[in-house]
Amino acid sequence: MDGTSARESIISSQNAAVMGGCHEISFPRTEDCDDDIPLLVAYTLPSGVIKTTRGFATGGDLLKARCYVCEEGTWKWEARNLTGRGIGSGAFRADASPLPGKLRVSKRDPRQLQYDSGKWYLNFGDNAQRFLSPDESRWKAYVDQAAQAGFNRIRSNLYTLSPHLLKSDGKGLELNAWDAIEERLLYALQRHPEIQFELTLFDGPSSLARFHDGELIAHHAFRYALERFAPLPNIHWNISSPLAAEDSDAVAAAKTVGKSLYETDPWNSLVTLATKRFESPLISEEKWHSLLSFRSLGQTTGESLLSERRKIDKPLALAEDRGERHLPARFPRYYFRRLFWGAILSGSQPSYRGLNTDKPYDRNSSGIEGYYDACNAGHLQFGAHDLLYIKKFFADTQASLEGWKPNDALSGGDPLLVKSIISSDATQCIAYLANPESFGAHSPNGYDGMYSDQISDVSSTYTTFTLDLPFASGTVEWFDPTTGEWNGKAEITKSSTTLLTPTPGDWVVWVKRS
Repeated sequence: MDGTSARESIISSQNAAVMGGCHEISFPRTEDCDDDIPLLVAYTLPSGVIKTTRGFATGGDLLKARCYVCEEGTWKWEARNLTGRGIGSGAFRADASPLPGKLRVSKRDPRQLQYDSGKWYLNFGDNAQRFLSPDESRWKAYVDQAAQAGFNRIRSNLYTLSPHLLKSDGKGLELNAWDAIEERLLYALQRHPEIQFELTLFDGPSSLARFHDGELIAHHAFRYALERFAPLPNIHWNISSPLAAEDSDAVAAAKTVGKSLYETDPWNSLVTLATKRFESPLISEEKWHSLLSFRSLGQTTGESLLSERRKIDKPLALAEDRGERHLPARFPRYYFRRLFWGAILSGSQPSYRGLNTDKPYDRNSSGIEGYYDACNAGHLQFGAHDLLYIKKFFADTQASLEGWKPNDALSGGDPLLVKSIISSDATQCIAYLANPESFGAHSPNGYDGMYSDQISDVSSTYTTFTLDLPFASGTVEWFDPTTGEWNGKAEITKSSTTLLTPTPGDWVVWVKRS
């Protein structure tokens, strides 16, 4: 998408806007305005609903206010300063558009996600924690190559109390630094509007405590981030870097932040909270906690994801597992292929980690670098190369997993070997035959030892497996997950059917009832 035309359509400032975009108004900043969020703006939506926001100052001596365009029709707005004096009013029309819009919980399945446009969201996350850090210069290549590789959700640290975002006296915001963050988010939005960014607001217990204790700059920076970035269609929130369940003070502070997000973000952005490894999602019952984030190791089988899924009807994201450079698997491409299929067929959202992006760029294993640049330089081993073929599978089959139910019993009950899921009307089944060369001593919940998912490559032999289906006649088609090509179709005439792979290696089967 051309950057200029995209900005004109997605971020509009005239009397026309588009659904799934963002509209902004701006005013010159006067000398007597010393507040970073100095405006009160009331938007009257076409439905008659009124949403109130705060305007924000930029480093370029402008005051702006933004709204996320979520309704078609005529919008009206009225802006006042903090003393109540009116400083402007106007209207604009929002028209339909093909933009995907913000990320939401699916209206058809509370465990799945969709874009605001209604399109099912097939999540492929990546961890790029330092994407917004000022010393990471390769961010443009990272974004463009992430889109090229098929990623559509990127986890990154905003950390509103970072020293470079505050003035030297710690009492105000360094607006030029916030402008630089916005440049990166808008660059991504204008060129790749399907990519969603999960921004982490606080760096663990100490910064959460500052907010919870009422520190003015902590609340000020939080509210400024909310007003500036929440109206962007590609933004949702992670409250903090990973918390431990036993840190009750930090959990209480996170609850305060979550409640504040729920009450003050007028655009209802998703909110999540990452856990320590192997811990269940925290505060899962709170209504503001819309997306549950889980961190573990070895989730090629999905058993921990399935265990969490049974507890609550909310979307579950595997936020982080192994990385290509962090707790690596011996054969990363095969490992991540298994991980992606394992999480998806467990009804969850998979994520990848390539370089160690929580550390600065070092021309080797750490920092922000384009995925293909890193692969070509030998820093990565093509771990995410099969992601595009998964997307092709779902595009070819037109299958949406909304309403589908994980059911490994259909394919033998051993998820180390085969993962399976069935549609809500029991007319379709998808199974991923992992066919590992070894599958003993598996443990998805620990660091010690060499487990089969960590050391195994794909087998070079043919293999069989049995599907026990709820229907007796239909068709089965074979999909090669390493090439994206279909390889044969056959009729089935009984509910219990034994299948032989077309060639050695791992395979995906798509079964449909006649």
